[in-house]
Amino acid sequence: MYRQTGNGKRCRLYCLGWILIFILVCGGAQSATLYEQSLQKLESRLAGVQEEPYTFVVMGDSRDNDEVFIKCLLAAARYHPLFILHTGDAVSTGSEKQFRHFLAILQQTLPDMPVFVAAGNHELTNGDKRDKGKALFQQLIGPLDYVLDLPGINSRFIVLDNSGYTLTSNQVDYLRTQLSIEYSLKFVLMHIPPQTLKWIDSHTFTKGADVFLQTLSGRNVAGVFYGHYHLYDEAMLDGTRHIITGGAGAPLTRLYFGDTSYHFVVVTLSRGKVSTEKVLVSE
Repeated sequence: MYRQTGNGKRCRLYCLGWILIFILVCGGAQSATLYEQSLQKLESRLAGVQEEPYTFVVMGDSRDNDEVFIKCLLAAARYHPLFILHTGDAVSTGSEKQFRHFLAILQQTLPDMPVFVAAGNHELTNGDKRDKGKALFQQLIGPLDYVLDLPGINSRFIVLDNSGYTLTSNQVDYLRTQLSIEYSLKFVLMHIPPQTLKWIDSHTFTKGADVFLQTLSGRNVAGVFYGHYHLYDEAMLDGTRHIITGGAGAPLTRLYFGDTSYHFVVVTLSRGKVSTEKVLVSE
């Protein structure tokens, strides 16, 4: 027969306390955004990197085609990147179900890979409830405007939300401030490209585009990355290289410019110089 003693009660209470702590800790980990989880993963990856070259991967517009997206992720992993930048439109609509599906793909395919996402126009729509989509993005994916600093490789990444086809004056001021900090290599990431002499259709943004490009001028920006167009293209604008990479799964777009293909971009950093490689992925 089991006999309850005072020490037994204390033991049970002690064990119960640890169970509650475990539940709280696990619950907190689950509630962390993708951005927060990726920062922790990136810290671990950087600790294991001893010397150049360093690589990271940029891809975007993976919505509506899990098969191609997974192929992109697996192919990207073979380049041993420090992290992946996603140019947005990871989901079709900003519903909790779709956000969690995107997160599940990342967890099941590359559980140890840091992934940082720029907000796309599809992420921040939720039927006609745009504010709800934006709230869910911040709750599950991460902030809308942010900076990723990597002092160990002397690099800064500035991520901006222009999913509403505009950059506000506050965002441009934020960009200007972040670009003023001295780093050898500075990159900018957003979803929608600015309207230029080459990119002139309705898929570009115009509100704030001119001042955005002026802000980049003379700032020694190593590269600017966009998605939105489901293809690959690049342009040199006032000495800065701009790359569209929106070929990670969404229906491909055939236009008067660019390479219509499923792909991602591998960026290599070595001795203060940047090189890129477009990697094609089969359908």
